[in-house]
Amino acid sequence: MGEPSNQGDHLEWKWLSVVICIGLAMRAAAIVLYHHTPESDEIAYASMAMNLINGHGIVDYKGNHAMYSVGYPLFVLAPVFSLFGESTFAARIANVLLGGVSILLCHRVAREAGANRSGRIIAAAIWALYLPASVYGVYLLKENLMVPLMLAVMWCALRLSKRPSPAAAVTCGLLLGAIALTGSAALSLGGAVAFALWVCPASFYRRGILALCIAAGVCSVSAPWIVRNMNVLGAPVLNTNGGFNLYLGNNPAATGMFVSIVDTPRGKGWEAFRLAQGEVEASESLKRDAIAWIMEDPARFAALMVKKAVYFWTPPLHAGKGEASGVESIIRVLWAIQFAIMVLAALGSILTRHISRPHLITLWLAIAGYTAVHMLFYVIFRYREPIMPILGIIAALSLQPLLSRTGRFTRASRKHALPVHSD
Repeated sequence: MGEPSNQGDHLEWKWLSVVICIGLAMRAAAIVLYHHTPESDEIAYASMAMNLINGHGIVDYKGNHAMYSVGYPLFVLAPVFSLFGESTFAARIANVLLGGVSILLCHRVAREAGANRSGRIIAAAIWALYLPASVYGVYLLKENLMVPLMLAVMWCALRLSKRPSPAAAVTCGLLLGAIALTGSAALSLGGAVAFALWVCPASFYRRGILALCIAAGVCSVSAPWIVRNMNVLGAPVLNTNGGFNLYLGNNPAATGMFVSIVDTPRGKGWEAFRLAQGEVEASESLKRDAIAWIMEDPARFAALMVKKAVYFWTPPLHAGKGEASGVESIIRVLWAIQFAIMVLAALGSILTRHISRPHLITLWLAIAGYTAVHMLFYVIFRYREPIMPILGIIAALSLQPLLSRTGRFTRASRKHALPVHSD
């Protein structure tokens, strides 16, 4: 006889609480043990938040009004800095809390995907223990917010595929709107959402209504920022880095990985050109150059796209900045092992039969779409991190039968064990 449902639910939440606590402890430990000074994008995000608080509007330290995505400084850093001052420590604690939310969301997404109790706990544990998830909490970077937003979108997509409702559709749209402001590359999740609507048990008319609900949610969040950019920059854009990033990934000096603008043919005089033309026209100019290069050499462009996909999913065997300590070397080896297990387990889901095909396709479409976006631009290894919890959920779905069989074997062994009598 199985255990009562309420007793099983209590045990599951007990285990989930333990997993979340472990994940939070690892993230807090990373803050204490990893000494890092904010740089580059982190400084830009912090300056955007502080300028907003000080009444100067959202502008970064270089004077750009929309070069960097606004979501993380607007939704996370500005509220934290308004309460605690420009405190890097407070911002990192906010990242830790976002990490805890992400662990919980891994459990909930796995549940929507049809995972049993073992699978749900495995999904949460994978993200709690994945080492980069702890380390990246130290950085003041948008990926900390992208992870829970992307997981929440996938929860909505899976919910829509089974029990479509206007509430779930509007929520999905609001989340996608927040993603548009935080990291527009993650709008590639729209493919997974569209597939979920296609397979959902609803009429064509109702699917159209749900799609409109999603669109309304996206517009309600993103439209104010787009209108602001129209007024400030004269262009209705989410950000002004699209052409810049497209050029960095598609020019005669492109390698597939990040290449500084100074190492490209446009590097000479770039800063003076940007200041003279403004961020919108500067980005548009780079976009035109990138498209011209693609049209001139489509074969190299195609080969470069394949190379970017390989780079995007290359195991983390690269070295960090400077000479690595013994501890860092060990952590990198453990990270590579974790990564390999996750990828292999996730690939194993293709051969399993216990997972709902529509749910599995929805999750894989999210990964495929997110990968494809970076094939158009360029690869930095941290850009991969927001999609890793979804890969971890697929891995958990693949691994759950193994853990379930182990549990049944253990219970059977206990049941048939000979009683021990004392004299």
